[in-house]
Amino acid sequence: MTEHKASIISWFRFDRKGLGFFAYSMHRFSGVVIVFYLYLHYAVLSNLLRGQATFDAVVRAAAYGPYGIFIVMDVLLTVVIFYHGANGVRLMLNEMGLGLAHHKALFFVLEAGAMALMLLFLYYAWQAVLSGSGL
Repeated sequence: MTEHKASIISWFRFDRKGLGFFAYSMHRFSGVVIVFYLYLHYAVLSNLLRGQATFDAVVRAAAYGPYGIFIVMDVLLTVVIFYHGANGVRLMLNEMGLGLAHHKALFFVLEAGAMALMLLFLYYAWQAVLSGSGL
């Protein structure tokens, strides 16, 4: 029983894990977040079936602050999607045998590129929100 507990506890010991474990864990976690957000999105949009007034009430109930929770969640979702996409491209390249010798460098290059694209996307999205055309 002690061996079993020790093996489970070792899952949460990050000091002995490498980049591969981090990439694997974050890829799984980001996938779960994307699926959760997708179902949450469907649940909110399904209120349109009950009429515009019901939908507006649900959105008003969930929104708070000067910009609302939906904008914050969209920014976080953007981070997750760009990470998940870049890591997915890395995994596809590795499956084809490309970049295996330099998989750590490939990880950092693809993630840096994805984060640069994400910042560009968020800049233009924020401009749309400020101008009122993105709401």
